[in-house]
Amino acid sequence: MYIIGIDGGGTETVGILTTETGRCLAQVQSGPSNYHVVGEAKTQAVLKNVVGELCETAGIPLTSSIHFCLGMAGLGRVEDKKVIGRICDELGISENRILTHDAHIALVGGTEKQYGVIVISGTGAIVYGINADNKEARASGWGYLLGDEGSGYDIAIKGLRAIARAADGRGRPTELTNRILNALELNEPSALIRWVHAASRDAIAQLAKVVFDAARTRDVPAEQIVDEAAAELVCAASSVIHQLAFDEMFDIVLSGGNLMHQPMFADKLRQALARIAPSASVHLPKHDPAYGAVLLAQAKL
Repeated sequence: MYIIGIDGGGTETVGILTTETGRCLAQVQSGPSNYHVVGEAKTQAVLKNVVGELCETAGIPLTSSIHFCLGMAGLGRVEDKKVIGRICDELGISENRILTHDAHIALVGGTEKQYGVIVISGTGAIVYGINADNKEARASGWGYLLGDEGSGYDIAIKGLRAIARAADGRGRPTELTNRILNALELNEPSALIRWVHAASRDAIAQLAKVVFDAARTRDVPAEQIVDEAAAELVCAASSVIHQLAFDEMFDIVLSGGNLMHQPMFADKLRQALARIAPSASVHLPKHDPAYGAVLLAQAKL
């Protein structure tokens, strides 16, 4: 018996094939498989390729007894689960399968447990948790137009707004002006108008790194933006923790590029989370989400 865990994202798809005890036999990466991004046909093609390549690399036939777990953004919604379920049926993955959302597999991989809380700050942001009674809760994750406070996009947009305010005299001068204009090879703040309307959400979110860099030099507007982002994530985490009413020690895993690659930002959250959840163990992920999918499937054997 084998297990395949798949993390199907909007930029890449990662698959892992293991024995039933969790020993990794193969790992592959492929293109995006979120059907909202690439369409159903491409999603099916990517998943077929990942499963086939995993089995070929591990040297096992596709007809082997395999338990599957696929985590993908949106699979917490009934309609999305129907679409991906139909795709899996057409691929012959109709039994021994788990379809769940990306935050779930990231939590299980990050904690090595079936319960806990995950705080994610990447391009977007979400806090998700599940307790020992399998009750789930989430906060944030409303998308960049309605929320995602504390995300890379949120931090970057506030950095750009700080530049506009400084240029008008409505806000205090900020190092963000020179730093971001230099990063984008622009000559003046007004050039940001054309740039921001042409830029993708991901391209805008990449500027969060510039805001973090400025905050480390004690630039006050940048510091305020980072502090607000941390406070928003802690607020969302507090909501989830309250909803799940943990009555014993639990894990909070900090995930996403902004928390995993910005130690100063992660430390702000650790300190604040220690105050609101003193019994929690706060740490970075122990495993990637794809391996979390393996652990989730393993627990159902």
